[in-house]
Amino acid sequence: MKRCAGSTRQLSRLSRLTRCAKPALQYLTVSLLVLPGRLAPAAEVQRIISLAPSVTETVFALGLGDRLVGVSVYCDYPPEAERIDRVGTFLTPNVEAIVAKRPDVVIAVPTPGNQGSVQALRRLGLQVVLVDPNTVAEIKESLLTIGRELGHEEAARALVARIDARIAAVQERLDDAPVRKVLMVVGQTPLVAVGTGTFQDELIRMAHGDNLAARAGGSWPRLSIEFAIAAAPQVIIDTSMGNEEQTGAAPAMDFWKAFPTIPAVHDGHVYGYKAYQVLRPGPRIAEAFEAFARFIHPERFVDGQHG
Repeated sequence: MKRCAGSTRQLSRLSRLTRCAKPALQYLTVSLLVLPGRLAPAAEVQRIISLAPSVTETVFALGLGDRLVGVSVYCDYPPEAERIDRVGTFLTPNVEAIVAKRPDVVIAVPTPGNQGSVQALRRLGLQVVLVDPNTVAEIKESLLTIGRELGHEEAARALVARIDARIAAVQERLDDAPVRKVLMVVGQTPLVAVGTGTFQDELIRMAHGDNLAARAGGSWPRLSIEFAIAAAPQVIIDTSMGNEEQTGAAPAMDFWKAFPTIPAVHDGHVYGYKAYQVLRPGPRIAEAFEAFARFIHPERFVDGQHG
């Protein structure tokens, strides 16, 4: 339970930071470790409730989206998820709405705000599964866990195999690539960055990047602009700007152009990329890795092909 407590403290700190930050951070989900539940036999799991965007994406990736009877407010991918009834947020699930859906299983993420709701659901006899992927390996394990609990372990294994294959293809492109200094931010005012102990930090390092904010300590450090200038990042990934459909520098540059001495700014390597696969610990982890690799080493992807 020590890991669970640690992750809860991290989420609580991130919530405090985001009160003043740009809205992108509200989409960050932290899923916590799998706790044994009293699940019905897998064959009987026909009605599923997901209380986190990453979980909803996983259920759809396993081909079980039609079994979702309720999702959290921020579950917006794939687009079909938008049509599913909302049952609160991952921070404050609506117990009454969840019970009314008569789910076979609720897949949730422990947060400081939902502990009481999770306990209430269990007291009412509902079966709750909690998952905690904080690393790439744990993300893949969480996919297997969800697949196993829903009676589709083989589909989950196939999904993980596809993820591994795509990651390996990208890593092959990066063979012998130099390490470049990277700053990834999730909020501009205040300047909140991706630090240590996150899967984003791991993906940056896998993509031959040096995550500068890791030196500041903590998972989501609040930085001064002086830190960013002195660190001299060669690549800036700004997930507070841009959108899912288009990656570009223009929105992010409205902020960063005031600091032309930063190498990433004067060399044109600032990327506004508000795409949630780089923020959610779910089945799009390979796409997130490739996105980081393309930002950090675009010269390795000049043929335009994926992987």
